Amino acid sequence: MTDLTEFKKVALDAVKKAEERILYYFRNLPKIETKIDNTPVTKADQEAEEIIVSTVKKAFPSHGFLGEEFGTDNDNAEFVWIIDPIDGTKNFIHGLNFFGTVLGLRHQGKIVLGISNMPAVGELLYASETEKTTLNDKLVHVSKIKELENSFVNFNPSKFDNPKVVNIVKAIDKKVLNMRGFGDTYGYHLVATGKADIFFEFGPKAWDISAFQIIIKQAGGKYSNFEGDEFALGGTSLATNGLLHQEMLQIINAS
Repeated sequence: MTDLTEFKKVALDAVKKAEERILYYFRNLPKIETKIDNTPVTKADQEAEEIIVSTVKKAFPSHGFLGEEFGTDNDNAEFVWIIDPIDGTKNFIHGLNFFGTVLGLRHQGKIVLGISNMPAVGELLYASETEKTTLNDKLVHVSKIKELENSFVNFNPSKFDNPKVVNIVKAIDKKVLNMRGFGDTYGYHLVATGKADIFFEFGPKAWDISAFQIIIKQAGGKYSNFEGDEFALGGTSLATNGLLHQEMLQIINAS
């Protein structure tokens, strides 16, 4: 396995530099633009991604990038950094704390290092293939709930114009103790730290979820898409404490 020590150092530096720019604009936004896909984008999103790319590229000029705001750059490289500068841009725009920077490093088809930083909440998750998941440098672990009827579930409330989505949400709601709509980055943070047992969402892109493949796994949980592919980067997403994963997949695919 490649030594990830230097990658970790540079990645954390890049994310913290981006944090400064993001917090500068938080609740102090200039013009908000709309992208082709009708999602909002701000100067904070764009400048944060530029900071991350420039910081990493200076240290590792041969690496590639896949970012939400500026697309691909040398994405056939051996190492590719996948960037969402602000996951939860709508929350950010409305002055809500539930947004974060998601940074994953892909090597030979799988994520080997991940960071999720929620600066307004004060949470930074880190994990790699050689290090267990930490929250602000302290080890964390998923929950130990074994029964679905005792589980606390979160999901990203979207795509309700799709009957399949509605059926899945209804089916899960009937089986669990409690279901809430803490979505985006925060939903994964809750699972990784054992505060919730399950998080699922429909329609995420690679940059939304890259880091969480390794963060959830190294916290003792399980991550996959709805087909059970643990390396999938987009489409659907399921993060659990591992103990409830198979049962969740069965409910989802029967709905």
